[in-house]
Amino acid sequence: MKKVLLALGILLSSIVSFGQTQLHWQCDISQYADYMSVVAVVEIDDVEQTSTTLEIGAFCGTVCRGSKLATYFPPTQRYIYQIPVYGSGSDMITFKLYDHVLGEEVDVTSSVELSWQKDGYGRLATPYVIAFETPASWSDPEAWGGSVPTPSSNVTLPDDIIIDNNAQVTVASLDTDGNMLVVADGSALSVTGDLVNDNPDNLVLQDGAQIVNTSPNVAAKAKKSITAYTAKDSNGWHLISSSVNDMPIAGSDFLTETYDLYRYNESSGTWENYRSGHADFTTFEKGRGYLYANSNGISPAFVGTLNNAAVTYQVTANSSTTSKGINIIGNPFPHNIYKGAGGAIDDSNLESGYYELTYSGAWVAHAFDDAIAPGQGVLVVAKSNGNVTIAKTNTEATAESASKSDVKRLKINVSGNGSEDRTYAYFSEGDGLEKLDNFSSSAAQISIKNGENDYAIAHVGEECETMDVIFKNTKNADYTITIEGVEGFSYLHLIDNLTGDDTDMLLEENYQFHATGNEYAERFKVVCRNNTGIGENAETAMFAYVNNGNIVVNGDGTLQLIDMTGRIINTVEINGTQMIEKPSCGVYVLRMISGNEVKTQRIVVK
Repeated sequence: MKKVLLALGILLSSIVSFGQTQLHWQCDISQYADYMSVVAVVEIDDVEQTSTTLEIGAFCGTVCRGSKLATYFPPTQRYIYQIPVYGSGSDMITFKLYDHVLGEEVDVTSSVELSWQKDGYGRLATPYVIAFETPASWSDPEAWGGSVPTPSSNVTLPDDIIIDNNAQVTVASLDTDGNMLVVADGSALSVTGDLVNDNPDNLVLQDGAQIVNTSPNVAAKAKKSITAYTAKDSNGWHLISSSVNDMPIAGSDFLTETYDLYRYNESSGTWENYRSGHADFTTFEKGRGYLYANSNGISPAFVGTLNNAAVTYQVTANSSTTSKGINIIGNPFPHNIYKGAGGAIDDSNLESGYYELTYSGAWVAHAFDDAIAPGQGVLVVAKSNGNVTIAKTNTEATAESASKSDVKRLKINVSGNGSEDRTYAYFSEGDGLEKLDNFSSSAAQISIKNGENDYAIAHVGEECETMDVIFKNTKNADYTITIEGVEGFSYLHLIDNLTGDDTDMLLEENYQFHATGNEYAERFKVVCRNNTGIGENAETAMFAYVNNGNIVVNGDGTLQLIDMTGRIINTVEINGTQMIEKPSCGVYVLRMISGNEVKTQRIVVK
C-alpha cells in the first residue's frame, strides 16, 4: 500500500496542459438578435478603478449577456469598459466583477440595474459609472442601525454584510432578504433556526469560512482557493470536495483552459480524468474527494444548495498490493468535521487517521483531533468493503486508545526544504496507518517502523521504550525535528544514528540536522520512559571525560551508563573522582543520580 502513488505522481506530473488566459464569463451570442453598448468606468467604494485585470460581467438574472476587461483611454486617462450587452427590449441588466489576479469573483455588489435601450449607455468621453460597494462589517453597529445582533436575534439583513476578522457569530434565524452575506476566511456563522437564502450570489463562503445550520434548500457559493500548479516536483495538486448538492461539473469555475480533475476508482485502483470523458462523471458527488490542479492561482466556487444531511459513501479494500484499501473521500458540509469516535466520520471500518495532500506533494497524516475543513478531500484506508457514514456534525472526535500512564501519544514532526511531514506513536495495540510514498520526490517523509512496516500512525504498545524513526528524502538540505506530547515522560531522547547526537527532547525545543539525500533511512531512534520517578535536569558543567578510552567521572551518586538504544548497560556508585570500565566504542549517555537531582551528559568512546 505504501507504494500506491509512486507511479501516480509520475503520471500526474506530465498531464496538466496550459493555455491562454480568457474572459471568466462567456456569452452565447448566437442566442440573441441584438445588443447594446455600455461604455463605462467602474467604481468600488467611490474609488474609480485603474486596472486591466478586473473583468466586468453583464447579467440578466443569472445568464451572462456580455463581459469585458478595461482598456486605457489616453485622451481622458481613464480605464474604460466597452461592453457589448446582448439581449432584447424587456431585459434588465445587472453587473458583477471578477479579479483575474486573485482568480475569483469580487465580493462586492452594485445597485446599478439598466433597462434595455438601443442607444446603450455612456460614451468614451463621458462613460457611464457602474458603482460597486463592499459589504459592511457584521460587528459594526452602524450596519444594524445601532445594535449588533445577539445569539437570540432573528435577523433580516438590512444591507450587504461581511462576517470578518475571525468572528464567530450565532443567531436564532437569518434571512438574507436579497442582500449579500459574505463569511470570510477564519470566520463562522451558526444559525440555530431557519436560514433563508435562495440566490447563491447572496451567501458567499470564502475558503476557510464555516456555516453551521440544518435548514434545507439554502443556496450558497462556497469558494475554494487553488494555488497554481508549477510543473515542478508535482507541486500544486489539491484534494477538493463539494459542500453543495450534486453540482454539475460542466460550466463550473473549475473548468478553465488549464485544469485537470480526477476521481479515484477505488475498485480498480486507478485515477479517471474528467477530461477523458466518463458517462457517469458529470457532478461533484457528496462525500467524494477529487484531485485537482490548475496553472492559475484561482478561487473557483461550489455553487448550489448546501448539503444538510448525512452522507453514506461506499469504500473498498481491494486485494491489490499497491493500493489496498485506498479511498478518497471529502467533507460534504460547509463546516469542519472530524474523523474518529464521536466525530462526523464513522471510522469503525477505517484505519486510524487520514492523509492530506499538501501543495508540496506530500501525503501528511492527521489524527482524530485535526479538523477536515469545508472543501477538503482526504485519503483514508478501508479495512474491508462496506459503507462509511459521514454525519452532519462538527463535534470533535475523542482520543484514540492510548495508555503509557497519562501519555496519549507522541507526534514527531520534520520540516525543511519547503515541505513538512509527521508521524504519530500511540502506546496501545492496533493496526495503525501505513506510510504512503509522496507525490513529489523532493518532499521529505518521516515514519515509525513497527514490525515489518513503516507507519504514519503507529500503535507501538504500552511497553515500547525504543522506536526506529525512518527519514527519507532526496534533497541536500537542512531539516528540523520537533516532538509534541512529551508531557508525562521522565526520559525522552532523540538519537541521530548518523552523527551520534543524543538530544534530550524534554529540554530542547527541536533538533536540527543536515541531510544529503543519500543517508540510510533508519537514521533516528526515539527512546522514552515515564517510570523512573525522578525528574531529569540539564547540566551545563561536564562531570565526565574520556582518557585513553576510559571514562573518568567526578561526583557523588549513582551513575548509569546508557547505550544508543536506551538500555542501561552499567550501574556504578560514584564517590569523588572515579574511572569506570571501558565500554565498547560508541555513543553513550551518562546519567548521574544524587537524591532527587539528575545530571545527564553525552559522551563518545573511540
